[in-house]
Amino acid sequence: KETPAMIWEQHDVSSRKLLVHWRGEKDAGYSKPFRHLEFQGAIEAELDLPCSFSTTFTNALDYTGEEFMPEVNIEHFNEAMQYVSFSHDKNGTEQSITVSRGSVIRTAQRCSLIHALYEVIASSDNLDDLADLALESGGFEDLYKGSGENENSTWCFRARNYGELPENENVDLGRVKRYSSRARSMGMEKQGLKALTNLLIRFGGKVDLQNPQVKIYIFDGLSEGGNPRKILARQIATGPKTSSISPAERICITNTPLEPIAAFSLCNVARIRNRDKILDPYAGSCATLLAAAMIAPSAETVGIEIAHNGLVNRDDIIQDFRSRSLKPPKLICGDSTKLCIREEATKSVGGVPFDACVADPPYGIRESTNYNENSPLEELF
Repeated sequence: KETPAMIWEQHDVSSRKLLVHWRGEKDAGYSKPFRHLEFQGAIEAELDLPCSFSTTFTNALDYTGEEFMPEVNIEHFNEAMQYVSFSHDKNGTEQSITVSRGSVIRTAQRCSLIHALYEVIASSDNLDDLADLALESGGFEDLYKGSGENENSTWCFRARNYGELPENENVDLGRVKRYSSRARSMGMEKQGLKALTNLLIRFGGKVDLQNPQVKIYIFDGLSEGGNPRKILARQIATGPKTSSISPAERICITNTPLEPIAAFSLCNVARIRNRDKILDPYAGSCATLLAAAMIAPSAETVGIEIAHNGLVNRDDIIQDFRSRSLKPPKLICGDSTKLCIREEATKSVGGVPFDACVADPPYGIRESTNYNENSPLEELF
């Protein structure tokens, strides 16, 4: 059965603005440097385009509040939500291009550092203009009664305030100017529902505040062209549920398991695709290959691991894949620096070259390696 998201993907290429809300960080700067790298690799993999294709990110937030914030916090706040645009180099000139909605949705769904992706339907200085602008643009017409597409889809509406707080908003100082769910504005939601009445009464589906099929947002205070605006947006995708392959959720774990966000980022930077053959020469408990199988379910994956079954149980690894309905890897016990082992890996995929080699090599710090003066990665190369 087609879901509303699947039907929405099939529409013509979108010329509307796209807005990325990045996943938050426990420690400032831990993953932020990899956001654009991961997204660029993922979109190139989905479109199968060369590196002349480029993605531009523009900050959608601009902190101008009176509350003191360290410079690094302001930077992280301003970069938490960004507009995305695409271009390519043609004869030395950057030219804008449109990308299909489906490609962008699939890109977001495989990027571990994305919280959500939105399509901007309308923007204005005036809240009361948003409904008419949305009706004119047709951004929600698939939800209308009689549309025959998503007319029965459940939906909900939320508002987030990133600008100056209304005088009647009772929000403590510590929550001001945050980009998480704590920016939710109940006052803005009441005003927004009233302002959007002429649009919302056309929807055929019911309201579902717990698990809606379509999420609609008003973002107040987002910067557009340097000026704060009220943005009406539709959530079209969310990032993957990386926690499903966290060490705590797996059967086979090692002393130094790779955390899932790092595993997803590695695979996306490597631009893996469904038709690819992927090798991890230091497979361990296969965290990287689990991420690869989630991103590209039909890819052929091979893992080489030197440790014996007493340290890394191969049966447990296979069960970690099968319990998630993922295609298990081919596992080879041996030293990846030896030619005979690498040849065995190549034979396991029909004797053709691998499309990607994705690895988190041992560094000899927390895991003993029993190598000589060179590190395992140096030995491999």
